[in-house]
Amino acid sequence: MATSPGPGPIAVVHRVTIVTAFCGAIAFTAWAIAAGHAGAVVGGLAATVGIGIYLRNLRARLDAKLTPRMRR
Repeated sequence: MATSPGPGPIAVVHRVTIVTAFCGAIAFTAWAIAAGHAGAVVGGLAATVGIGIYLRNLRARLDAKLTPRMRR
């Protein structure tokens, strides 16, 4: 049985978990804005931006680490 190269199921689960955290951070920020909590808004925006940057770079890092290298 041949296996396909590339990220395995753990990479998919990790990506789904990070997307869920990103959506939660957006929801928290929206709640903080609606409630008028300035400190929570700043924290929510920082979390949203940080998770967004991490998610954006996740694919490149996973591809580089999990793609098998060709032998010469």
